[in-house]
Amino acid sequence: MSTHKEYALIAILATAAVVGIMPAFAANNPYSACPDCPDNNSTGQQTPPISLTVATDKPVYDHNSQIMITGHVANPYPGQNVAVKITSPSGNVVSVAQVTLDNNGNFVTKASTVGNMWFENGQYTITAQYGDEQARVNSAVFQLAGEAPAIPEFGPIAALVLAIAIISIIAVSAKTGLRFMPKY
Repeated sequence: MSTHKEYALIAILATAAVVGIMPAFAANNPYSACPDCPDNNSTGQQTPPISLTVATDKPVYDHNSQIMITGHVANPYPGQNVAVKITSPSGNVVSVAQVTLDNNGNFVTKASTVGNMWFENGQYTITAQYGDEQARVNSAVFQLAGEAPAIPEFGPIAALVLAIAIISIIAVSAKTGLRFMPKY
């Protein structure tokens, strides 16, 4: 046989071996994403997604509150957490947390409405996500109402920069005799 025919024969045999072995390993993989789920390919039915719930303790909060966020994941995978994100009425992310599940699949976290990110009144959305590729996502809404905190235009750092600028102008003016262009 020529060398090219030998290489072609080896490639065909290797491909047949890989194609024949791969399904056997894939069907009995103990490290699959859902080891306790029934095999979807054997029954032809899709396994329903893991249910995820999320809720708050009250529907309306003011700008000086603690929001208690609770939820539940049915049939959780060991070692995976729930990502909790809160967005403002304009779509800005105001809080993000990664929450650990207890043994029953429940989770609890708190968020404070105190701070510069929480200046808008209106409907905020809490989005909980469990998993990566086939993520389970659910959301809840709440209202933030009341007197919004005043956001200062000039903080202590801006005042310090202004003071240094004024002192620098005075020092340069005194040194040049209030002339900005030197005499020749």
